[in-house]
This record gives sequence, C-alpha cells and structure tokens, in this order.
Amino acid sequence: MSDYSKGDVVDEAGKYVCVPCGFHHEYKIGDVFGECTSCLAGSKDGHEDYVEGTGIWEKETSKQT
Repeated sequence: MSDYSKGDVVDEAGKYVCVPCGFHHEYKIGDVFGECTSCLAGSKDGHEDYVEGTGIWEKETSKQT
C-alpha cells in the first residue's frame, strides 16, 4: 500500500488514514496532503511515532473502519 507525505498532490479522491494515529480525512483530486489535524504529524509538534520524511497518509481500504 502506498503512503503519502505532506506536500504530495492527491491523485485519487477518497478517504485517507493518518498512519501514526488513525485519523480519517477526505481528500479530493488536486488537493495537497497536509499535516494531520488530529495528531499534528507532519508538524514540529506532531505525533511522537511520526518520522520526518516518511508518509503520513494511506488510502482507506474497505477493510478499514
């Protein structure tokens, strides 16, 4: 499964899941992935499990809730 970093452009609309915390966010094609508004992954105050330069977002699959 692909993951996406802050600043990547969304190429497939849908729901995405924050890898560090599990927060769900809906993105449209052409949007830019940002930091997670729940755990702040991708920011200096972000989630402690987030490693700079790694992907924050993963496309939600039908098995995820």
